[in-house]
Amino acid sequence: MNKDIHVVTGANGRTGFALCAELKARGCFVRALLRTSAEWYRPFLEPYVDEFVTGDIRERVSLDAAFSGACCVYHLAGIVSIASAMTAELEDVNVQGVKNVIDACLAHRVPRLVHTGTVHTLPFHDTTSILREIPRYMPDAVQGPYARTKAIASNLVLDAVTERGLNAVIAMPSGIIGGFELKRSNLGAMVVDVAEGRLPVYLKGEYDFVDVRDVARAIADLATMGPAGESYILSGHKTSVKELISYAAEAAGRKPPSLCLPRPLVQAFSYPAEMWALLCGATLVFTPYAIKVLGDNCNFSHEKISMLTGYTPASVQQAVAEQVKFYFDVYKPMLNGKRL
Repeated sequence: MNKDIHVVTGANGRTGFALCAELKARGCFVRALLRTSAEWYRPFLEPYVDEFVTGDIRERVSLDAAFSGACCVYHLAGIVSIASAMTAELEDVNVQGVKNVIDACLAHRVPRLVHTGTVHTLPFHDTTSILREIPRYMPDAVQGPYARTKAIASNLVLDAVTERGLNAVIAMPSGIIGGFELKRSNLGAMVVDVAEGRLPVYLKGEYDFVDVRDVARAIADLATMGPAGESYILSGHKTSVKELISYAAEAAGRKPPSLCLPRPLVQAFSYPAEMWALLCGATLVFTPYAIKVLGDNCNFSHEKISMLTGYTPASVQQAVAEQVKFYFDVYKPMLNGKRL
C-alpha cells in the first residue's frame, strides 16, 4: 500500500463523515470503523472511504484490524447526549471506549491519535468570561452526564500521553452544524423541522455554532500539527436560536416561526417532554440540560487553533444553508421513507 492509512472511528456521524470527505480530498487512504448496526450508512460513505472495517470501540479486540498499520487514528465515535440521566451505555461508549482506543493505539504503535472532546468539558462561573483550553479536566465541575463522561475520557488521553508515551491531541468542537448529517441530532432535528415547516415556535437563547467542514479540516490538520498533550477549541460564532431558525427557514424558502416561548416556561415543560421522548424513542430536543446550555457561557476562543493552523470558521448562515441542502438533496432522497 503506497498511502498512509488514516482511521476514522464514528465515520457515520456528521463530523466523522465530513472528516472522511476531507481526508479523501487530501489524497489520504481512509479506513472507516463501523459497527455492524451502521451498515446502512455505507452508500453515503463509500465515495470517501477506501476500506471499511467492522468493529466496536466497546470491544477492544475488534479494534485490532482497524488500527493495524495506521498512521493516525481520529477518534470520533461516541454518544452525544442532552439527557439528564447517566446511562450504562453512555459511560461504556464515552469512557470505556476511549480506554480501548488508547490501548489499541499503543498496542499497534499508532504514531498519532486525534481525540474528539467537547467544549462542554470547560467549567465556567459566569456568562461573560472568555473560555479557553485548560491543562486538565474537572468532571465534577461540569454539568450533565455527557460532559462528565467526556471530561473523564479527555483526562484518560492526557494521562496516556504523560504516563504511557501516547502521541495524542484533543479537539474540542462547539455546537456542530452543517451538512453530512446522517444521524439526526437534537439540533439537526430542529433545523429539519424548520425546513419542513413543522416548528411553530422557538425559544430565546444562544450558543456558539461551528461549520462541520471547519471542524473536519482542523481535525485533519491536527494529525501532523500541535505537540502531544495539547487541547484545541474548535469554535465558530455565537448565534441566537432566532437567527439559527431564520437561516434554516430562508434556506428552505419558508417563513420562520414567529412565536417565541419564554425559557422558564419551556424549562418547566422540558422534564415531562424528556420523559415522553425517551418512552417513545423520539429524538430529544428540549431537555432541561439543552435549555440550560442555551443560557450558559458560550464565549469560546479559537485563538489557539487559529494560531497553529490558520483556522477561520465560516459563517453560521452558510453552514445552516449547507445543512438544509444536504437534507433535501442527499439525505431525504436516499432515505426512501425510512427513519434512522
